[in-house]
Amino acid sequence: MWEISQETVVAAAHQLRFAPGEGERLHGHNWRIKAVVRANALASSGWVMDFNELGTILRNLVEPYEHVFLNEIAPFDDLNPTAENIARVVADNLAAKIDDDRIKVARVEVWENHTCAATFFRIAS
Repeated sequence: MWEISQETVVAAAHQLRFAPGEGERLHGHNWRIKAVVRANALASSGWVMDFNELGTILRNLVEPYEHVFLNEIAPFDDLNPTAENIARVVADNLAAKIDDDRIKVARVEVWENHTCAATFFRIAS
């Protein structure tokens, strides 16, 4: 089993629902989003997948979040824009683009800052 990862950063604001206090106020983060892809076999090229391809797909998926108020865009207009929910949405959207018989999105981590992160696992470790 092999894993590779790729990261990107998105600057976006959100306002948490059901979170009295500081989280309920409009605020922003430089979200660090890390995608981890797992393969049960290497491609004929000798890799899980091209790092650049994974990075491009990940970046294209999160580009709509760049410099916006997340609460105003789907699915976060209805779904609370927590780090946990962002991780799940990105993981599911990434899996829809790259999962096949050989490779799967294993997990996506979303970091709000240097010390706080949420991880959504699509497959067991």
